[in-house]
Amino acid sequence: MTGREWRLACAVFLGVVLDAVCFWKFQPYSAREHSPELLPWYFLPVATFAAGLALGIGFEAKKRWIPFALFAGFAAANAGLIVMDCMADPTNHNLWPFEFVMIGLATAAAFIGTALSVWIDRSRRPQN
Repeated sequence: MTGREWRLACAVFLGVVLDAVCFWKFQPYSAREHSPELLPWYFLPVATFAAGLALGIGFEAKKRWIPFALFAGFAAANAGLIVMDCMADPTNHNLWPFEFVMIGLATAAAFIGTALSVWIDRSRRPQN
């Protein structure tokens, strides 16, 4: 795999991990709703910002694919979680579209991180 493919695969994998930690919490649906929050509410935007920044620095291809890959991994993992939860009880996740809106808002910080990586890469280039 090329460096570009590795970075995009890391972004997808990180999206899956963030879904498991922040939304799934490794608990069944009934316990998930009443469990205490393990991480503060601002963890997810900060983590996606850091991921966008870290994966974007030195990335020569179009950097906009990094936040999209992060969102895609997060959304795919959440879609799988919804399917699994609804197999047990079809009334779970009645408001599932809003979950994807929340994921979009939480991963929006990755776009800011990648934009900052563009600025950092431009400032590190030698001036002619």
